[in-house]
Amino acid sequence: MDLDEAIAILLELLRSGRAVGYGYDLYARTGAQLAAQQRHPHEPFIEGRVRELSPIFYEAAWELCKRGIVRPGVRSAGEQAVEEGGYSLTVGGRAALANLDITTILIAQPGSLAATLDGYQPLFGDGFHQRAMEAIKCRNAEAWLACCAMVGAAAESVLLAIAITKEGDEERVLRAYHGNRGRQAVLNMIVGQADAHRRNTLTTFAGIVSLWRDDAAHGRASPIDTSNADEALRQLLHMCQWVAREWEKLTHRRDGEAVEA
Repeated sequence: MDLDEAIAILLELLRSGRAVGYGYDLYARTGAQLAAQQRHPHEPFIEGRVRELSPIFYEAAWELCKRGIVRPGVRSAGEQAVEEGGYSLTVGGRAALANLDITTILIAQPGSLAATLDGYQPLFGDGFHQRAMEAIKCRNAEAWLACCAMVGAAAESVLLAIAITKEGDEERVLRAYHGNRGRQAVLNMIVGQADAHRRNTLTTFAGIVSLWRDDAAHGRASPIDTSNADEALRQLLHMCQWVAREWEKLTHRRDGEAVEA
């Protein structure tokens, strides 16, 4: 049992409402009991297995706290508490459960998210990989602004990877990138003659760069929190998935297509 698997089990318990009891929405122990029953269905007494699994589920519950989905304690004053304690959904947690999908679960699982983004290294390069991994490390350390800045940097690496593959000339692309309005010049290299759907979609994804990279560079205090970091990572993941699907079309250069200076 690893942390990501335990997080997924607790999220499913929250979504289904099967862990509700007394004044709480979730018991970490219930997750350990469920996992023990699933792994050892024929054992008549599984309390020992529950104890073995309980540490990873308490850690998983704490991860959900760090992500603002639950908080320790009863739902409201006057609710019945128990000695071992439990967790209650936050306002943000209720909203997240209402839209629970595979991406939401993946963003809550640091190991699985890292493995997923790691899989794009062969396509997008070492620069992307370094920045994507740094974004996850910052997210896990609750460095929200740093996480969002690294997400923007990773997204910019994706744009560069597309342009370099399409042009077949890394030096030319980097020269354009370091020039006046370099980011837009690189984007124009990619979508200059693309159909409207791909042009608009990639331009929207490129907004991740301008939002997070530019906000971090302005030097002002920023009210970024966990929800911003999670949304930034969600956007980066969606960008990677879409670009990977459209890679051949995005990197195909049409005859006579202009090259940005």
